[in-house]
Amino acid sequence: MADVTVRIARPDDAPVWRALRMAGIVENPSVFIVTAEEAAAVPIDADIKRLAKGDRLLAFLGETPVGLAGFNRNGVPRANHRAEIGPLYVAPQVRGQGVSDLIMTQLMDAAQAVGIWQLELFVNVENAPAIALYERHGFVTSGKIPNAIHGADGMEDDLMMIRNLM
Repeated sequence: MADVTVRIARPDDAPVWRALRMAGIVENPSVFIVTAEEAAAVPIDADIKRLAKGDRLLAFLGETPVGLAGFNRNGVPRANHRAEIGPLYVAPQVRGQGVSDLIMTQLMDAAQAVGIWQLELFVNVENAPAIALYERHGFVTSGKIPNAIHGADGMEDDLMMIRNLM
């Protein structure tokens, strides 16, 4: 995918970030922890502030946004080596073309650059493509969380996966 670039999102990317994230939530509601209504209720100023932290990435095919990802740093000093990945989304038109791998590589590099050396994530046990992505990048399953979220058809289970970057 020669024309795909991934970069740290900036505060002025907030409208692009919001639109792409909302597209992902609407398309795959079970993959995101928040609903479309909850995401829409977040003021754009909150997204601007979030993007200023340098822990969100955007992927572009030429000028078109096609993917996003982020990591959420643990705010406790004794655990500041840890971060949780989320969200991660790739637009349907570029899936299967290595975009998610490029995003994941850049995300791990960005996390490591700010002192994060343990990445953690939660993924629906039935999201085989995401699990395969994480496993390709060295994540291992460390546990299963039953009844992790209320899904459209009842309770859904998550796997907890961890990657040590050291």
